[in-house]
Amino acid sequence: MAEHSIAICAGESSGDLNGAYLAMAIAKIDPGACLWGAGGPKMRDAGVDVAVSMTGGGTIGIAESLKSLPAVAMKYHRMRWLLVKRRPDLFVPIDFGAFNIRLAQIARAHGIRVVYYFPPSSWRRRPRNSAKLMACGGKVVTPFPWSAEILSSAGVDARFVGHPLVDIVKPTLPREQFLRELGLSDSVPTIGLLPGSRVHEIREHLPVMIACARILHGDLGGAQFVVGAAGDAQGLERRIAAMSGARSDVPAIRVVEGRTYDCMAASDLLITASGTATLEAAILGVPMVIIYRGSPIMRLEYAFRKSILEDFIGMPNIVADRGVCPELINDDVTPGKLADIARSLLTDRDSLSRMKADLVEVRSRLGEPGAVDRAARAVLEMGGIG
Repeated sequence: MAEHSIAICAGESSGDLNGAYLAMAIAKIDPGACLWGAGGPKMRDAGVDVAVSMTGGGTIGIAESLKSLPAVAMKYHRMRWLLVKRRPDLFVPIDFGAFNIRLAQIARAHGIRVVYYFPPSSWRRRPRNSAKLMACGGKVVTPFPWSAEILSSAGVDARFVGHPLVDIVKPTLPREQFLRELGLSDSVPTIGLLPGSRVHEIREHLPVMIACARILHGDLGGAQFVVGAAGDAQGLERRIAAMSGARSDVPAIRVVEGRTYDCMAASDLLITASGTATLEAAILGVPMVIIYRGSPIMRLEYAFRKSILEDFIGMPNIVADRGVCPELINDDVTPGKLADIARSLLTDRDSLSRMKADLVEVRSRLGEPGAVDRAARAVLEMGGIG
């Protein structure tokens, strides 16, 4: 088999994860493939030659995007130059629409075949990118069934393969063993806290979560908390210690880095920032309260754009197309409101059972296991390689 050059381009952490798994699946099907492109540490570990590092590429909102624009523009021009110079057999952009759609159009103009994996905003019930995707070559592999239906009706060759997280999301340890390693009890209510990974998310969410933890610890007669850290666990521990001070009502709080799925699976309830983590938790069947409090500028931006946004912020609710998990947004994200919702769920077994049943339904809508392999085969076949 001739060696194929395949360029993969992901722009932020979830794209890096999906790019890594896609690359490993492609390498199994086509062991001689030369995989290179733009991404992060997970893609590099998967054997991709990361020519453009996209670490820290993800932003939310107009204000954040403007701040990061100079650095992103430099990476865009570097990747564009590499595409034209190296002319791969196939270009596979992953999400990150403002960056990747332009690259895909350049690639197509230079005769490079393009298959878009995770089309931008594919999770939306009202997607807006069909014309742009047609300009990229009109070949799409998507993780959401409604995305494939909507794009296909607009003339795009869109294939639903299932969501790769169904294959990826697995804890490494049984609940009891994980809690024991942290010096926690399996007989005390365990609440997972996932504040997010971006600087403003930690700044806005962590103080509210820690204040809520103190309230719940008192109201429930004891509770313990596990904070899932995407990075810099020591920094989070210092922040939490500073918030707690010399108070006597501080519950047991453990910060764990790089073991988010273990934190989720060990929790009776999660309090989590909106994002990919909510879908991961849904796959594990863990009940959750979903929050998002943006920076002051982001809250102002949300107020102006609210009418054109989705009905929900949490992926389980978007997938189900109804309110499966409670949500709090912006100024409603307060310790008291959050504690009230969490307490009512933890003390009402029927409510928790209903949510768990609803999350099973959410999980079923994401397709059967094997999505990563199906995606790799679809990408190669649609790109004229398979």
